[in-house]
Amino acid sequence: MNSHSQSTPTSALSSFFSHHRPLVDQALSKYSDFSFSDSRQHLANAIRHSLLAPGKRIRPLLVLASHQLFSDQNDPILPYACAIEMLHTYSLIHDDLPCMDDDDFRRGLPTCHKKFGEDMAVLAGDMLNTYLFELLLTSLRPHYPSDQILDSLTHISHLFGIHGLVGGQALDIRPLPDHADLQHLKTIHTLKTASVIQASVQVPAMLLSQPDSVCSQLGHFAHHLGLLFQITDDILDVTANIDQLGKSPNKDHAQNKLTYVSLLGLEDARAHAEEQAKLAHSCLDQLSPLNTVILSEFIDYVLNRLS
Repeated sequence: MNSHSQSTPTSALSSFFSHHRPLVDQALSKYSDFSFSDSRQHLANAIRHSLLAPGKRIRPLLVLASHQLFSDQNDPILPYACAIEMLHTYSLIHDDLPCMDDDDFRRGLPTCHKKFGEDMAVLAGDMLNTYLFELLLTSLRPHYPSDQILDSLTHISHLFGIHGLVGGQALDIRPLPDHADLQHLKTIHTLKTASVIQASVQVPAMLLSQPDSVCSQLGHFAHHLGLLFQITDDILDVTANIDQLGKSPNKDHAQNKLTYVSLLGLEDARAHAEEQAKLAHSCLDQLSPLNTVILSEFIDYVLNRLS
């Protein structure tokens, strides 16, 4: 199965991917290289199965692209890029559980609970969600001011919890029938999807002590990019096959979930994707004279997953 077939990056972004994705993969392998002589090794194997599965690494690459707006050094921010991928992977492991979305495949491989059991899958997600903070606290201090690290960790804890990712998942699982409208759908995915994109894009600027106006504008960009990502995901759920997705298609329809396609239909969902892409580009225009070419091409890359 190939989970990279939906979109071909443009030349600048392709070069960025080619250079930076191996850096992320190597660092993820290093940070997850646990060795135990007892049953904890089974847990370590479950973590590596999901964390190192072939993925697009969109979120950690956004971290690196955002950091490069202000610095040409990758090494200081690489642990944070890995922490974001750990957070994303933990959310996928738990999303795939039978009590949640109940999926058998992720990134072209058996889901964590299918290969290692539900108990180890739950613990693998728990471990990643805890370990990422240990990684950040031990790895960021040599490179960034303590106050900026503390502010950043406070920010991401908010974005990852009930006011962000986890809250969005709760709304997604138990939507209220009388809230089946576009605004409620945007609320779900602002929390569930856009919050992690926001953490990916904003925190590098925060760590580098950029002005609040810049951090805020990056947050607006991330909001629209996150919604774009979710809309294209909803569309691909009904238009792509398992080889393209790396996971089971038509899951949202089978579970009667509120999606952009179920609410608006395919053509209007595509129109909303185009609109979010335009809004994201407009946010980047406000960041001139920063070189936002790579972030701009990320927008087109996500949008072109539809083609």
